[in-house]
Amino acid sequence: MKKKLIIIASVVCCIALAATGTIAYFTAEDTAQNRITTGDVAIEVEELDADGDPFVDVIDVMPGDSVTKIAQVRNTGSNAVWVRVSVELAIELAEGIEGTPDTSLVTLDYNTTDWTLGTDGYYYYNSILEPGEVTEPLFTTVTFDLEDMGNMYMNATAVIDVYAYATQAANNGATVFEAQGWPEP
Repeated sequence: MKKKLIIIASVVCCIALAATGTIAYFTAEDTAQNRITTGDVAIEVEELDADGDPFVDVIDVMPGDSVTKIAQVRNTGSNAVWVRVSVELAIELAEGIEGTPDTSLVTLDYNTTDWTLGTDGYYYYNSILEPGEVTEPLFTTVTFDLEDMGNMYMNATAVIDVYAYATQAANNGATVFEAQGWPEP
């Protein structure tokens, strides 16, 4: 009996092996290539004069004078951004002049309607800046004090550096103060 079962099992296996060699299948193959490209975040600081031309250094400024210097930021990238700006003001005294310059004698007319000064010293633009758009100016005028800017400041140079930073607006907070991922200065 055992011998019969082994013989029957062997025959069934041989038939199964023979049958698989004669079975044909229809097959197909395909490949899909998809590309998903990320956008970019890019900004540019623009400094303009009263005529809207690029700002150039001004010389022969006197105490009591005001100079038009419009500082704003343009979104040159492809995505909407949040923007923050830091401003550094320094006074370089003329060669041979000793003393510690008082930077409070040079003032900027900061726009506190469209920009908010954060506790970290940055000015934050209150709105999302879309691609191609320009912020409202952070400031437009630099004024030199009339009362206290004495002879120590003759031939001195006021240096105003504007540093702008941007981070993506999409999926990054409902306000500029909730935004994450600011570039390191």
